[in-house]
Amino acid sequence: MPNLADNLGIATDLLLHAETGKVERRDDYIVVRTPDSPDYFFGNMLFLQARPTTDDLQRLEIDFARWVGTPPLIAHRAFEWPETAEVTVELDGFIERGYDATVCQVLVARDSEIRPVATNAAVEVRALATQTDWDDWNRMQLAVMPDPADPTTQRYMAHKQRAYRALITRGLGQWWGAFIDGEQVGSLGLFFLGGMGRFQSVITAEQHRNRGICKTLLSEVIRRTEGRAKQLVMVADESYHAGRIYESLGFVQHGRVASLCREPR
Repeated sequence: MPNLADNLGIATDLLLHAETGKVERRDDYIVVRTPDSPDYFFGNMLFLQARPTTDDLQRLEIDFARWVGTPPLIAHRAFEWPETAEVTVELDGFIERGYDATVCQVLVARDSEIRPVATNAAVEVRALATQTDWDDWNRMQLAVMPDPADPTTQRYMAHKQRAYRALITRGLGQWWGAFIDGEQVGSLGLFFLGGMGRFQSVITAEQHRNRGICKTLLSEVIRRTEGRAKQLVMVADESYHAGRIYESLGFVQHGRVASLCREPR
């Protein structure tokens, strides 16, 4: 089975999944299920020990059906595994079979390693406090999704809001917003489990990007939560520019995480 300490992205993923769903060891897998949200693709998935080959696909799909579920309730397939920092990840064989592939950096820092950066003085940082704050959060999250009006997407976002607010109620973290003149222009979650702080869904509204909002929000949240975690963990898509922002703050790469997902047809 994977040594979770070797990949802090997967380790913190599993800690969060254990708080919001079910995590079990079955055969050669770690099985994650979120029974009250079958539309949450990466909340109903198999963690693998290592990168699969296309020859593994039939076995993986059979095992997914056995341990996670089958249509019509579970109509997707999702797999995740730890990657090394040196290897180019070739997943074309899966893409040809209808899967979307993603490779992410796992970025880690300690409070003491965070560098001072230029921030935007117009940004107010505070925890989300009202239903209006959460409604604005929901609109911002949906705006970056491929089909925000799709019922599956709507159910997924409703589940995520319930789950995050339950974690907050239990004192495990907070969702923070960046506001300019009262308008929510960015947000992020930071949750503390197992001595680690794991960031979730760092986002800036499209019309407000390139104004230092992300750096301002991250810097202020890290300052306000200083000392609560031994390590801060961020997982960022390698194909997206955000990793450079996190590295400018002092985060360094600590491995990679790769995943495959075939959405319902």
